[in-house]
Amino acid sequence: MQKTEDNPILNSPYSEPVRHYATDTQGNLNYKDIRGGRRVFTPDVPQVPLGQQAQGSMFDLNDLKSEYGKHLVNQMREQIGEWRQSGYRGITSRVTRDLLAYWFANPERASHQKLFFAQQEAVETAIWLNELAEKSNTGTHLLNQLRQRQATAGDNPADQLPRYAFKMATGSGKTVVMACLILYHYLNRREYRSDTRYCDYFLVVAPGITIRDRLKVLIPDARHDSPQDAQDYYRQRYLLPPAYRAALGELAHRLIVTNYHEFLPRQLSGNKKTPFDGKLGEDGNKVRSCEDDNLVLRRVLGSFKPGRRLLVINDEAHHCYLPRAKGKDTELDNSETENERAAVWFSGIRAVAQRFKLRAVYDLSATPYYLSGSGYPAYSLFPWTVSDFGLIEAIESGLVKIPFLPVDDSSQAIDEPILKNLYENCKGELPKKGQRKVRKDAEDDGAKSEAAPHLPGIVRSALEQFYNHYEEYERGQRKKGEIKADMFTAPPVFIVVCNNTTVSREIFKEIAGYERVDESGQTSVVPGRLPLFSNFDQNTGRPLNRPPTLLIDSDALEHSGQIDESFKKVFGPEIQRFKRDYRQRYPDKSIEQLTDADLLREVVNTVGKPDTLGAHIRCVVSVSMLTEGWDANTVTHVMGLRAFGSQLLCEQVAGRALRRRHYLIDPKTGKFPPEYAHIIGVPFKLFKAGKSSQVEVPDYALLRALPERSALEIRFPNLVGYRLETDSSELRADFTATPDYFIDTTRQPVETTLGTAVSGDTQTLRANLEALRDQQVIYKLTKEYLRRVHDEKQRDDLRLFQQLKTIVGQWYEEKLKLKGETDPVFKRLVIYDDPQPIVESINRGIIAHAAERERVLPILNHYNPVGTTAHVFGHTSKKTWPTKKSHINLVVADTDTWEQIAAKTLEKIPAVESYVKNAFLGFAIPYVQGGKEREYLPDYLVRIRNESGETANLILEITGFNKDKELKRWAVNERWLPAVNNMRQKLGLAPWHFAEITDIDNIKPELERIIGSIVAGLDENAAQQDLMRAQLTSLARLWDNEHDDIWNNL
Repeated sequence: MQKTEDNPILNSPYSEPVRHYATDTQGNLNYKDIRGGRRVFTPDVPQVPLGQQAQGSMFDLNDLKSEYGKHLVNQMREQIGEWRQSGYRGITSRVTRDLLAYWFANPERASHQKLFFAQQEAVETAIWLNELAEKSNTGTHLLNQLRQRQATAGDNPADQLPRYAFKMATGSGKTVVMACLILYHYLNRREYRSDTRYCDYFLVVAPGITIRDRLKVLIPDARHDSPQDAQDYYRQRYLLPPAYRAALGELAHRLIVTNYHEFLPRQLSGNKKTPFDGKLGEDGNKVRSCEDDNLVLRRVLGSFKPGRRLLVINDEAHHCYLPRAKGKDTELDNSETENERAAVWFSGIRAVAQRFKLRAVYDLSATPYYLSGSGYPAYSLFPWTVSDFGLIEAIESGLVKIPFLPVDDSSQAIDEPILKNLYENCKGELPKKGQRKVRKDAEDDGAKSEAAPHLPGIVRSALEQFYNHYEEYERGQRKKGEIKADMFTAPPVFIVVCNNTTVSREIFKEIAGYERVDESGQTSVVPGRLPLFSNFDQNTGRPLNRPPTLLIDSDALEHSGQIDESFKKVFGPEIQRFKRDYRQRYPDKSIEQLTDADLLREVVNTVGKPDTLGAHIRCVVSVSMLTEGWDANTVTHVMGLRAFGSQLLCEQVAGRALRRRHYLIDPKTGKFPPEYAHIIGVPFKLFKAGKSSQVEVPDYALLRALPERSALEIRFPNLVGYRLETDSSELRADFTATPDYFIDTTRQPVETTLGTAVSGDTQTLRANLEALRDQQVIYKLTKEYLRRVHDEKQRDDLRLFQQLKTIVGQWYEEKLKLKGETDPVFKRLVIYDDPQPIVESINRGIIAHAAERERVLPILNHYNPVGTTAHVFGHTSKKTWPTKKSHINLVVADTDTWEQIAAKTLEKIPAVESYVKNAFLGFAIPYVQGGKEREYLPDYLVRIRNESGETANLILEITGFNKDKELKRWAVNERWLPAVNNMRQKLGLAPWHFAEITDIDNIKPELERIIGSIVAGLDENAAQQDLMRAQLTSLARLWDNEHDDIWNNL
């Protein structure tokens, strides 16, 4: 069957799918080959179409029906379809018949009130399992299958809960399904009180506050009755038949909506404490009495009467399972944290089942999979999944936007375009340190200024290319068939999802701008590089009244990053409106209890909604807050800059862009017009269910600073680079012997093609290099050099600027090289690179020419200028050796012997007062290799003390450098040591030395010689100081002697 229309959407959202794009087992779609019928369900096919087949294939998943047809989901589809076609034959409950007819067979229901087929199938499946399945042999067989699958949740019968998972794509309407199922049980229970199939109480559990608050639409609105005014879904979505309107009032007393955190036992207080509270227990810790299961359930379930029938509904239910392994937090997934949370949620439901008659647990999720690290087969579907309407079907039915993903680019990447997995191509260059720690260190240091954003060139380039595409989209260049923007259209939203708070902060500064304070205390503004997203006026530098870019992460909430007094003033009318609505909706709650976090959450939750706090937001920079529970429908561009360890995370992040804006059927086609989303940096892959394997857990040793050895603490300067003081009147450069700086176009695409699996249409992201001039680039690089190397006074020296501009131009012509291209225009890509290694590369030429006149000074870490052994804390599975002269309890052994030999030798030398192995210490010596910043990690730091009490510090390298030997040696001797020793008095540090030992067999005599030489230097310096003090004392005595005729006659 060939597609004869431009609309790539194949099916009506209100009917069972009747067509699908041919799909192979790897998830590739052939948009030129449209097959009849619904696609067979297979648990291994990706939930997002991966791309187009290179050649038209005659193969389709439906050719494998014999293999997949017996899967529980496919058998359920067959039974539910037959039951639907029969007019729901076999239903004996009048209430159930009324509800099914009102929801799905109601000719008077307006088109905008209809339920999607995805919702209909989930509701029908739940009702069939509850009322019809046990009445037929096929149904009984399926129920037996389901019980066997439910039993896989745990070996203990108490763990085998009656769970039913409904897999529904993001945007397919899970909340409406919840409302239907609650109404179904509640109204039937009112009519048939003794029928055990229907439940007395309802517990809805969410994974967090945002989703919990969104699910409050399941609580009946007692103040309004009309669909236009009511705040609940039963009336808003026309789910309550008119004949049952009077029956809704009691539901609010039988329904609780909460988040799983409420299952965490709280500490007892008041007269509930035991006599032992606050006293030391057998383990030496204070006794703290906490709630038991009964007390937890009494608090969570309130007035629910134990022993009654209960229905539990889990939203985002993939977070609820009983872990079989501890897991481990890595950059790919936080399986240890996820397992801990899942255990709390599951244990709470299990405790509920012990206290109530748990009729069913309805699990709703777009991705009901076990994660890697859970102890179950990685990325396997929850076995109790009974229905599926996945993302590919949702795309084909027009329920969600069609995603455009990177399919090709101008780089030499073989496997996939660079921007498809942006994080993997730049993760080594991204900042690692947590923003909370950065902020704390900055506060401790008294820092008031933001540093310039530190981002890899590939990220800067990707941001600009994606932003240019966003600008074109904003100007109305939308895909064919998509509804055009008009004067009432909310701005499209651009999301960046980052891997940690430090990266999100750097992205935010790059996009939105930041304030900095110069040496004189004057504040200046650096506007954001992307004009539509800048929070500062590009011309005046003033903050905008409606800042378009928002930073959302735990750090921003903790520090009220966007919710300061000026923010409250700007958003005064919207805040008052929000509080007024809040008072009406929750008359029993105090407005004064609203925190800044509540206001910030309201801004996020109302992005793109007119007359709200978030109506003006164009860009949201986030860590993980937006992966679930955020249902803005104006998102058109998503950029991922984090590790994606699972299909679940890929779909959740991409899902933020896939919710439709408009739900108006095109009368000509009977289908939704297409809407599109554009996604980079989210690497969709196929995760086939694997086998779980037992991994032998290694023994870990704890490295830590011992408080009782605080006298052995070693402090060290934390450098990020160096600067030179030289005679600026003679500034010149010699690049003859300096290494080249490369722009690698083989891994930094200048053009990326976006494609979609459901059509041949493509879109292009490109770097607009032609709009730049070489002199613009040289000017910008000169300013960066001045800002990073010279002080405020020197930056205003026009003569120095001209000299530097000439040097930068010389560097641009002679040392800036291209890899992968020959056209010099590609040199302009250097403007996207991190300025620091560029400055270092230019500086090498200046250093080479001014070597005899230079004075090296350190560039200290802005947030953490001095490091210390007091902060060492970490676990290691490597061999360790106990210490006596070290602040740290153990030495980590990377090899079998030499670390232990070195530590043992240092322990025995009397002049060694203290030492530390450089593990978990954070001590590094910066250098530049190949135009890129590197770090050299020496082996030991040693503090030496002579008999007079003077101290010195020694950097000790034992076995020689692994690579870049000359560069590392040069960096230590010609840069780090001179820079630190030139500033050591200001830093309050003793002098520093460096030594190498390459022969481990002669370590003792070598160390004794090196340390002896340092001690001799300390003794000589002490003797000189004593002599100087003696001379000063003699002069002072002469001055004070009034009877010295010689002195008085001078």
